Amino acid sequence: MDNILIIIDLEGIIGVEDLWDNKRNEDLLYKEISAIINSIPDGMDIYLCYDHNDGILPGNLVEKLSPEINIIKKIRNIDFSIDYKTAFLVGFHGKKSDHCRFPHTFRDEIEILSLGEKEVGEIEMVTNLLSYYKIPVSLISTEASVIDYLDYDCIYHDIDKGDMSSIYLNLENDVKKALNSEISLSKFDDSKVEIIYNNYVQRRVKALELDIKISFKDTIDFFRYLPNLHIPLNHIISKDLENMFEELVRNRPESLELVKDKNIRKLLDKDINLITYLDLYNISQYFYKIKDNKSAKFELQPKE
Repeated sequence: MDNILIIIDLEGIIGVEDLWDNKRNEDLLYKEISAIINSIPDGMDIYLCYDHNDGILPGNLVEKLSPEINIIKKIRNIDFSIDYKTAFLVGFHGKKSDHCRFPHTFRDEIEILSLGEKEVGEIEMVTNLLSYYKIPVSLISTEASVIDYLDYDCIYHDIDKGDMSSIYLNLENDVKKALNSEISLSKFDDSKVEIIYNNYVQRRVKALELDIKISFKDTIDFFRYLPNLHIPLNHIISKDLENMFEELVRNRPESLELVKDKNIRKLLDKDINLITYLDLYNISQYFYKIKDNKSAKFELQPKE
């Protein structure tokens, strides 16, 4: 029996517009996963790896899917001792420098990720990882702007081409084409991997005396370290959030009636569990401006 590995991210799922709209995204994920699985012939073992955020499929999506599907949380938990006939990359997005819906490369703080002399994104890194384990990628589903520069010998599915019904129909056809085509294995690129973080992170790493890796022997070394990468970056966010809350308290208006900006009022009405770092920054900036600082420039000064 053949094994197929499907690695799924969220940003490039058909129809996703708001990453925080969990209910809608759950429905869109289920619809796309179902379209793919229903196009795979009987007799194949399906391994589905969800790699977005913590790797937990939203809502009760796991219960909705067939119990015969092997669910995997995050790429690091894939059993590479299994002999996979092929892999699909679904819902992937472009790199930080791309013009696409949700451009980033693993973390927003990463400005450039390079493999050898070439800037790469998550698609290139995951494909190279799979090539190391001799797993050919036969289908990549993403935006047209990303497809334009990829040069793998596989089937590409454009998530924006046509109306919704034709996009899903094309996806089903592309899955069948991918499984029936001659699958080509990409050669593993053993080049060094290097990270350039944005200027703010570089300053904060220095100020907080954090240990953060920027150079890796190869793609395998990078993926082994990746879970640890979140530790110093999340520490920076944690320290900055402390400072942000202090700024909010110090500059909060005497009455919320003074808040005239509709967007800020929406943020203040937002579920506290859904408030993002950027939301807090925008609220802090607005509070600062309306508290006798109308002409001053808001700059959050990190406290070490």
